[in-house]
Amino acid sequence: MQLTPRLRTIAQQVPLGARLADVGTDHGYLPVWLLLNGRIKGAVAADLRKGPLERARETAQLYGQSVAISFRLCDGLTDIISDEVDTVVIAGMGGETIIDILKAAPWTRQEKLLLLQPMTGIPNLRRWLQNNGYAILDEQLAREGKRLYSIWTVKGGGMPPLSPAELWAGENRDGPLRLEYLSMVEKKVQKALQGQLAAREPDQEAVTELEAVQHGLWEMKKELIPVTTVGEVFAFLQEKTPFELQEDFDNAGFLVGRAGADVNKILVSLDITRDVVQEAAEQGAQLIVAHHPVIFGKAAEMTDQTVTGKVLLDLAENRIAAICAHTNLDAVEDGVNDALALRLGLSDIGQLRQTGVDGRGRPYGIGRVGMISEQPLYDFAMAVKRLLGANGIRLVDGGKPVHKVAVGGGACADFMTDALARGCDTFVTSDVKYHQFLDAKALGLNLVDAGHYPTENVICSVLRDWLAERFPQTAVSVSQRHHEVFSYL
Repeated sequence: MQLTPRLRTIAQQVPLGARLADVGTDHGYLPVWLLLNGRIKGAVAADLRKGPLERARETAQLYGQSVAISFRLCDGLTDIISDEVDTVVIAGMGGETIIDILKAAPWTRQEKLLLLQPMTGIPNLRRWLQNNGYAILDEQLAREGKRLYSIWTVKGGGMPPLSPAELWAGENRDGPLRLEYLSMVEKKVQKALQGQLAAREPDQEAVTELEAVQHGLWEMKKELIPVTTVGEVFAFLQEKTPFELQEDFDNAGFLVGRAGADVNKILVSLDITRDVVQEAAEQGAQLIVAHHPVIFGKAAEMTDQTVTGKVLLDLAENRIAAICAHTNLDAVEDGVNDALALRLGLSDIGQLRQTGVDGRGRPYGIGRVGMISEQPLYDFAMAVKRLLGANGIRLVDGGKPVHKVAVGGGACADFMTDALARGCDTFVTSDVKYHQFLDAKALGLNLVDAGHYPTENVICSVLRDWLAERFPQTAVSVSQRHHEVFSYL
C-alpha cells in the first residue's frame, strides 16, 4: 500500500505506538497504512458522511485491519472521547472547519498531539490556535502534484505572538520546499490585496495588514537565500574602494570572520561598538561593514579586559564578520568626501589633494572642493549643522562670504593650506585643534568643525546603496543605534 506524499508526510509525524483518531478519514488509507507498518496500536476513523466512511471500511477489510479500527459516523470529534486517543489527525479540511472541530473538543489541549493539514483559512487557523491555548511546534511541507501542503504538529500550550507574515506562512524554517511555499503564499496575498484595492471601499485595515504580510514574506525569502559570502562582499568592496590605497597607519580590510561564511543580512555602521554588534545579532546579520577599523593600532590580546577585546569577543561569539573600509574609502571617488560634498549641496566637485590614480586609472586623494551659491558664513554653518544632523558646530570667521568650499570628512584640518591653494574661502572638517583655529583666522579662511561622526556618517547610506545594488537578495540596513557619542551644552 502506497500513501500520497501528503499522507506520507503526516504518517511520519505520528508517534510510534500512538492511539490515533483520523478525522475526515475518507478512504481510511492513513490508519490502515500505519497499522500495516506497526506504527500505531489502534485507530478511530471518523467521517461526517456515510460514503467516505464505507470506503474506509472497505480499505480496512481489503488489508485485514478491520478489527483494529473503530469506525464512527460523526461530526469531527463529537463521538470520540478523550481517553480513546492520544493523537488526532485533521487533514484536508478548511481552517474554519478545523476550528469548529477543536472548539467542540477542548480536551484536545490536554496532552494530545494534533496533526493538522488545513486547505484554506490558514491565517485564521493559526491566529485561533495562538489565542486559544495551542502551540504549533513544527511545520512540514509536502508536494503533491503542483500543490504544496503544510502539515502542522500542534499541542496544548502557549506560543509567542506571530507576525502578520507568520500567520500566513508560519515561522521561517529552512527546508527544500520553503522558498517555493513562500512564493505560493505570496501569490495568494497579492491576490487578496488586489481584491481589496479594487473594491469600491477598500478595508484600509485589511490593506495595511496584507502589505505587512507582503513585506514579511519578502524578508523571510531573503533570510533563506544565502546569496553571497563574506569573501564576495570583501571582493566587491576591494573593487569599489581598493584597500591598498589606505594610509600606512591604517588597518582597513577584512578584519574578523570567515571568508566562506554565508551572508543574507548586512549591517552598515560608522563604527563597530558592542551596541552595534548586539543590533546586528538581533537582526540576524552575519556581517558588519564599517568605516572605522574595529582593530586599530596594537591588539596584543583578545579578552574581556579591554574595550576592543570585548567587541571582538562579541563578534566571534555571534559569528559576525567585520569588514572596515577607512582611509581608502576617504580617498576614492564616490567615497566619504564625495558623499560629504554632495550632502552639503556643492557642485563642480573636484579633488582637494590628489594622491594618485588606482589600478583602473581612477584618481584618488583626501578631501574635495566644490562651489555653492554665495552666502554668509552663519547661514552656511547652520545649513551644515542641519544637513549633517550635527549636535553642534565650532567655527572661525575668516572674514569672507562662503562660495568656494573645501571638505574633509574626519580630522582633515592639516589640509588647510591645500584649501587655500585651491582658492577656497571655507573649509568644512572636524577635530580641529586650537592652534588650527588660530591659523585659519590669521589666513582669512572660514573654518567649520562639524564633528567627526557627522562629517563621516554620510558614507553609511552610500555603502548601504552600493551593497544593496550589488547583492539585491541580501538585506542591507544602516545601524539605528550608533549615534554621535557626545553632545554640546
